[in-house]
Amino acid sequence: MHVTLMEESWRRIDSWLAAHAPRTFASLRPPASQDAISAAATELGVEFPADLVAYLRHHDGVSPGERGFVSPKEGGFSFPGHQPYTLAEILSSGRMHHELWGRHGEDLPFEGYWHQDFVTFARTSSVDALVVDCRRGESFGAVGEHAESEGTSFGNWESLAAFLEQVADSLENGTVMKVGLSYVPVVDDGMLLWEYAPERRAEPRSLFALALADPVIAAPGRTTSHATLNKTWPSGYDNFCLTFAQALDETELLRRFGALPETRRPRWREEAAIPDQRQDPRVLLPVVRVGTRGGWAFGIEEGLHLFEGTRQEVLRRVSRGTRAVSVSYQGKSGPISVSLFDNGELVTRYDTRSAVPHDARDPFEVFPGLPTPPGQEPTPQQWQERLLAVCHEVVRRCGIPLPPPGLDGELDSARILPLLPDNNFGLPEHNFKTLVPDRFTALVDAATPERLRRVLAAQMSSLATETGLDTYDEVAAALSLLSEEDHPGVTDDSALDLRLRRVHAEAQVIYADWKDRSVWQDRAMAARALADALNLPAREALGLVVGRRQDPHWRQEFRKQLTDD
Repeated sequence: MHVTLMEESWRRIDSWLAAHAPRTFASLRPPASQDAISAAATELGVEFPADLVAYLRHHDGVSPGERGFVSPKEGGFSFPGHQPYTLAEILSSGRMHHELWGRHGEDLPFEGYWHQDFVTFARTSSVDALVVDCRRGESFGAVGEHAESEGTSFGNWESLAAFLEQVADSLENGTVMKVGLSYVPVVDDGMLLWEYAPERRAEPRSLFALALADPVIAAPGRTTSHATLNKTWPSGYDNFCLTFAQALDETELLRRFGALPETRRPRWREEAAIPDQRQDPRVLLPVVRVGTRGGWAFGIEEGLHLFEGTRQEVLRRVSRGTRAVSVSYQGKSGPISVSLFDNGELVTRYDTRSAVPHDARDPFEVFPGLPTPPGQEPTPQQWQERLLAVCHEVVRRCGIPLPPPGLDGELDSARILPLLPDNNFGLPEHNFKTLVPDRFTALVDAATPERLRRVLAAQMSSLATETGLDTYDEVAAALSLLSEEDHPGVTDDSALDLRLRRVHAEAQVIYADWKDRSVWQDRAMAARALADALNLPAREALGLVVGRRQDPHWRQEFRKQLTDD
């Protein structure tokens, strides 16, 4: 009896899964019926290639997991980066594309983007997909990759049988298979996981030389005069943040903001401005101009970047041992925010966009005269009026001069090396820690504190090596102490803190070459993980560390470290 390439490939895949990943093997559904396959092809108005029919006659996709959808993390079978469709899902996807085709016809982004005779049989977690070409002609039966931003491309697999053969080869040999990205098969706890196989990347280009291009000039002494709240806000201030700290001077305010001493000098407003903050490298290190007024130090930031004075990490540090108030305004269409901190603790926060944080007082209790959130979108003039009302209430409650004098003139200033975020994403309202994957929870709970410290140190060292973070002397020194019970944390403005902040800043530049940026982003998350590892109990820090590992086989390594004597 003749055995087709499709049948042989499925036999090899089934045998390998049964032997090495039985939980994944159990997720494969029984065959689809010939009648159902024929009916689907008729409804879609195409002829299914023999390989597609044979593919569905062997397994009709994958059974949904406990959450109601296919999840490789629950053991569901998948192709590299893609979840296989059932026949019902193939038909549903085809109906949707036919509807779009009927609505738009040939009006697609570019030639070859899509064709109504493409049949989708697997997709990523987004909208990218694998398709079978059902157009009659030389390409009939070929497998292609559809990417939303790039269209549909063929050339890697002449048939679905050839695609399945490559899957079988990859499983049996443990080799990389490229489907858009490169993946390698990994088995963990009886389940098949296709792990991204990172390629060795060159050291990324640093943009700090451009960010520090300003000439260094010694800062002069400075005095300020008294003033009262203006009836109108100074013109041209469409994006700004003013941060006030009681009983501090300019030098201490700059230090608490995270200023780089070598960049300190007097700057006119025009000198601090960046023509296009979305493109200019200097946005890597934003400028804060400072002064004093009536017992308060103030700092002003302008531009289209995230204002340091709106970040809770910064305001906690600025307000230590004193009080700090921040007022920000982002454009003629708002929004407006006010934050009040006392001795490192949030008192209240007012924001026209979002609700009050659960751990803060009602802002209308602290500032009774604040304008209530608008029922509809205010006009630019109404936003200006609301800004004046906010400033008036802050002046009345705190005695702060708004706006302070001299904003248009020359003020002491420096470039800021932004503080590390408090949490994984830098968003105070999402301040949570990454948990260890569920399958490891029992092992972690059973481990002694000493073992957890050793495992954390080993995993963090591996992550630092994978991302290049361990190439910095400050990081290498910290890693060597991580397994000790009394290891030091990350202290403000230490050599390690400055290094981690610098790495994090490099990752924020949106216009950098994407290869450089991806390296910096991975390195920045490793820096965040190291800060957690040094500052938090090992149990709390482990989740983010292992969650950023790049070695496809990290799970086996992690499990062995938790259980070996």
